Amino acid sequence: MHIEIHYLPSMEYVSLLLKSETIIFEAFENFPKQTYRNRCKILSANGLLPLVVPIQHSNRNKIVMKEVQIDYSQPWQKQHKGAIQAAYGKSAFFEHISPLFFEVYDKKSKYLLDLNIELLNVIFKVIGKPFNYTLSSDFESIESPVYNLVHPKRKIITNEYRYRQCFGTEFVESLSVLDCLMNHGRKSLDILERIEIEQI
Repeated sequence: MHIEIHYLPSMEYVSLLLKSETIIFEAFENFPKQTYRNRCKILSANGLLPLVVPIQHSNRNKIVMKEVQIDYSQPWQKQHKGAIQAAYGKSAFFEHISPLFFEVYDKKSKYLLDLNIELLNVIFKVIGKPFNYTLSSDFESIESPVYNLVHPKRKIITNEYRYRQCFGTEFVESLSVLDCLMNHGRKSLDILERIEIEQI
């Protein structure tokens, strides 16, 4: 599987990763704006809440993914940790899982790619699956059915999957996998493995 790498990725994205024995993350693509590479959605008491990792802007028009640096001039980690605490502080697995994620934030990774990989490591650790991957060695024309499949501007239709969420009476799809992990811990794997993407 050749795929772009996301920040605290969605349920659908993680379900794709679980279906592949070989994962190649694209490191040499030109960084595209307004995608899940540096943002995700969680569910708060006030509804959907986007979390965005700010990046340093370059004088160059284009910058490859592996060179994208995180902007620490604003306290985004404190904001993200606070938002996660507010949204999931009372969830069943918050006390067990949140320290693993917060430790990654505290490391202050220089590059977005490294941050995303470390967070995926934690996600796979929580669900009890090995996380084996490689990075692309250069950028070529990508002919992969899953590349950019999960995108903010694209509606993905899946089989119906539901799990207990913290807020609201209507189930909200396509949240960061963090939502499921905080509510169901390792049992999230069963939910993720049941997800089938049917069409774009």
